[in-house]
Amino acid sequence: MLEQLLTTTRMGTNRKELVRGLKYELGALPLFIAAPILITIGFKAIKHQNNYIFITVGILLGLTAIILGILGIKIILDALFNKE
Repeated sequence: MLEQLLTTTRMGTNRKELVRGLKYELGALPLFIAAPILITIGFKAIKHQNNYIFITVGILLGLTAIILGILGIKIILDALFNKE
């Protein structure tokens, strides 16, 4: 009975979805690096020139990086555990 259950259950990895999830993660990686740099530049620009452009762009990049990272992790987990 156990052998039959193990042979009928197929736990395979959906490679196309796994690659898609990794692309999301690789797209989020530069944003995770650029966002804190732009936020720091933005705080210095506020202090000297009262300019809010850099901090706004930095926060938007940070939010985009977080969203892409979460979506990438979700896609990778769905691919590994074969959720369809």
